[in-house]
Amino acid sequence: MVKYGREPENTGKSAKARASDLRTSFKNMRETAMAIKGMELSKARNYLGKVLEKKDVIPLRRFSGSAGRSALCKNHNHYGPGRFPEKSVKHLLDLLTNAESNAEVKSLDTDNLTITHIQVRNTPAAVLPPAARLKNRACRSREPDPARQC
Repeated sequence: MVKYGREPENTGKSAKARASDLRTSFKNMRETAMAIKGMELSKARNYLGKVLEKKDVIPLRRFSGSAGRSALCKNHNHYGPGRFPEKSVKHLLDLLTNAESNAEVKSLDTDNLTITHIQVRNTPAAVLPPAARLKNRACRSREPDPARQC
C-alpha cells in the first residue's frame, strides 16, 4: 500500500501519482512544483516544455539565495531570481504523464484535470549512496591527515 501525504475528498473524481527517492535537488523540485500548483494539466505541461526550451522560467520564491535575477520572471508577477531546473522539470513531466494515465484508467476527462495538491519531501540521507552522503562533509581536525582527502 502506497502512502500519500493527503487523500482527496472525492476519490471518484481525482487521480493520484507518486514518485519517491528522486535524485534531484529538493530546492529546485519544490520551486518547480509550486510553480505548477493550481494549473490545468495541459497548461502545466506546456509551461514545463517552455522551461526546458528556456523560453520561460521557474521563479525562485523561497530558496532564492545566490541566484541572479531573470527578466522572464516578470511574466509571473515576480521580480527576482529565476532558473531553468531541467532535471526537476523532466521528473515532473513524467509524474504528470503518470497522473494522466491514472485518470484515463478511471475514465476521467483528462482535458479538465487540475493540479490541486502537490507535495515535495526531502530524501532521507539513509537512502542516498555513501559517496553522496560524504560529499559535503567538512574536515573536523585542524591538521588533517594527508593520506585522507576531505
